[in-house]
Amino acid sequence: MQPSARMRRGVSAMALSVSANRDSCANRGGKMTEAYSPVGGLTRRNFLKSTGVAAAAVAAGGAGAFAAGGLAQAATYEAGQTEGDGEQIFCGVCRGNCSGTCKLNLHVVDGKIVKTSKRQFNSFPDGRVDRICLRGLSHVYNVYGPNRIQYPMRRVGERGSGEWERITWEEAIKEITDEWKRIQAEYGEQAIAYTRGSGNLGAISGVASPMYNVFFNKINASMIKIARDQANTRGINRVVGNLGDWVLNDPSDFKNAKTLFVWGANITDAQLHDWHFVADAQDAGTKLVVIDPIMTQLAARADLWIPIKPATDAALALSMMYVMVNEDAVNKPFLRDHTCAPFLVRSDTGKFLRMSDLGVEPEVIEVEAGQVSAASSENKGAQVGKAKTVQKIIDHPAVLDADGAVKSLAEAVDPQLNGTYDFNGVPCNTAYDLLLEDIMEYAPEKAQEICDIPAETIVELAHLALDGPCTHRLGWGSNSYTNGVHAAHANITMAALTGQIGYPGAGTGVGDFKACWGINAVVKGMTAAKYPMISALALPEIMRTDKWKGQDYPIRSLYVYAGNPVSNQVNTNEYINDVVGNMDLYVVADYTFTDTVKYADIVLPAAHWFEQQELVPISATQCFLHSEKAIDPLYESKSDFEILKLLAAGMGHPDLIDLSEDEYMSQVVDTPGLGALGITYDAIKENEDMYWYADKPWIPWKNAEFRTESGRMEFYVENPTVQFDVGQEFDEDREHLPRYFNPTEAYEGSPAWDKYKLILLSERPRFRVHSMWSDNAYLRELDPEPTIKMNPADAEVRGIADGDYVEVYNDRGHCVARAVLNDGIRPGCMVYPKSWQQHQHKAGCWSELLTSEYDPVGVNESYFDNLVEVRVWNEE
Repeated sequence: MQPSARMRRGVSAMALSVSANRDSCANRGGKMTEAYSPVGGLTRRNFLKSTGVAAAAVAAGGAGAFAAGGLAQAATYEAGQTEGDGEQIFCGVCRGNCSGTCKLNLHVVDGKIVKTSKRQFNSFPDGRVDRICLRGLSHVYNVYGPNRIQYPMRRVGERGSGEWERITWEEAIKEITDEWKRIQAEYGEQAIAYTRGSGNLGAISGVASPMYNVFFNKINASMIKIARDQANTRGINRVVGNLGDWVLNDPSDFKNAKTLFVWGANITDAQLHDWHFVADAQDAGTKLVVIDPIMTQLAARADLWIPIKPATDAALALSMMYVMVNEDAVNKPFLRDHTCAPFLVRSDTGKFLRMSDLGVEPEVIEVEAGQVSAASSENKGAQVGKAKTVQKIIDHPAVLDADGAVKSLAEAVDPQLNGTYDFNGVPCNTAYDLLLEDIMEYAPEKAQEICDIPAETIVELAHLALDGPCTHRLGWGSNSYTNGVHAAHANITMAALTGQIGYPGAGTGVGDFKACWGINAVVKGMTAAKYPMISALALPEIMRTDKWKGQDYPIRSLYVYAGNPVSNQVNTNEYINDVVGNMDLYVVADYTFTDTVKYADIVLPAAHWFEQQELVPISATQCFLHSEKAIDPLYESKSDFEILKLLAAGMGHPDLIDLSEDEYMSQVVDTPGLGALGITYDAIKENEDMYWYADKPWIPWKNAEFRTESGRMEFYVENPTVQFDVGQEFDEDREHLPRYFNPTEAYEGSPAWDKYKLILLSERPRFRVHSMWSDNAYLRELDPEPTIKMNPADAEVRGIADGDYVEVYNDRGHCVARAVLNDGIRPGCMVYPKSWQQHQHKAGCWSELLTSEYDPVGVNESYFDNLVEVRVWNEE
């Protein structure tokens, strides 16, 4: 595909515009010009104007002529592999958090990237994962666009004003580290904190990098962990064990399912790299069932669309299980042999009856310590000093055997799914009987009232789920309420009842992307963290009170990399006022202006992905990938790796990070486990990509081997734990089994219902990955402004017409967007494409409206658990 004339002209115009803006900044004594301001951006008018300037420069044979000529030359190529005269093609990896990690050709002429095109994966010669989307095609704008941060800057106006002055790297590092030393001396070591988003999946300068822990652990800083998209993980992993945060059969396996259920995921837009696998499955005869309140692109292509009431997924799954049980259609052999169903549970403690309760001494054995995941959310310094083996205490659960006797699970011949036992006056029931008590409360007729789905449809869904093989892919919809953990818990429990997990076409999980296990986290210089990791959801309260878990814990500086929390964290006003507003020093490293950069005290210009080499160990393709450095960092930007080295030296540790990027990447990958698969860093560089599993396609939980204590699916959670310990209390009894309960706010009759009657949902658009690409002018021509989708019936009663600018509001904040009336939006709901920047709205922003209340177990941002109202905007 050749770029259009508009695209070719636009890129050359950008190169000239950036150069001119830089000179303008210098001429103004380092003040940021409008072209640098996220408020100014690049308007269509300015874009066309600068295009004309570029054309004039080319005609005059000026500085832009050679660049424009190079672009025209590159444009003559199809999306192929052949280099032309004067052109070099490098291997790049697009590594935003859509998870696709697509390989790209980076076409370079005269030291400039002039276009991107699709590049073949060597691990998949059939081309199944070769792809490039609109975002991938528009990377050139991200590299050369006018919002690129060119040099270090110091804030000179009020926070958020966008007023800056240019400073040198030496000044920036000295100011940051001098202030950090002062803060630590006055408030304690923990008062320096660092956090990230998901804007770079790399292993050295990105979110999988151990290097941040190397530096910040050395100075005993506090690690603030983002708290999003983890409720599904909690609900599933507490049943099957931890094989990663988002685990499901490889999408190429979808075609082996009779029915593919998709729960709250718009794959055509949010994970469009996986969409063709869904289409292939449909072509092969797989029935597609989409359960979503909204008629999404995917729902429009489904064989059956179920417009469920928001936040009621757990009730639907429980009711489907009711049908299975009521019709005696559950897979009893699987329940008996591969789940906790026959385990006896003590009524006094809620714990499994163990053989030690019956006087049998537990067995103690040595087992290998678990491997480390590249995407592990823990501080990688936690691996320091860990033994290669650990002791495991085996205290077998007690079960009822067919002869009525209570025996060890290891000795029972035919463990019973139903039955009771009196243990010294303490009644004990099987875990399966306890599950049935919950399930049998959700007859289809009752679930119909909760979910707004006809009872006969629920029966039909149950029958489809029984007729295997069947795959359930969970998205981020049900994950985004305070009952999201239980929605996932219920869904994976349904797999326990059907036995449809761990073989071709059969599985339940999120399955968006995977991270390699078996890396080495303890690279040179790594030390253990002195302080526990803190959830970002706890940070506002810490900043308000200077306390954490009842103890003094002031934080006075935050370093942000690979993320944009002002745009992406819930309750923007709370974050700006309580978190940023109480910081003595707020530092942001990024390559482009974002909402978060706007509030920084010091801004550091980070290199773009293609201006540095990187190892990518997190991918929907299950491949390690090596991304080459195509060009030198533009302007005064530096890779995050280089920035860390400067910060370490400034804090008095000049030799802390003293190896090369290649040497650190070798330390991460060159492990015995990966070596057994033939994977080494040198091999990855040579091959560009290397598949990290032994089999294709990858299917988790083969042979019903689970990573729980018992090695079985434990739908009854004996010892519920929380995602993050922030000193919260939780109802342990509720967490043993999957339950349905109302979310915090987004339901009829909630405390906010008297004032607000619309549930606010969001969608992940194909034009952005979270807030990345939000300032890409090419994509803004296709998607020019924030919109809010609503049902015509809801609009009519509020006097709203299609195309009106409307104000969406609640007690937390407001946002103005253009109304789009759509019959596919469930009445009582509104849907906005997420992650526009503040300056792209006429007023407010979407994250202002989002609650910071969270489930104490999932400790997950509740993006959908919000009620709002809407009115025509009066432009005040």
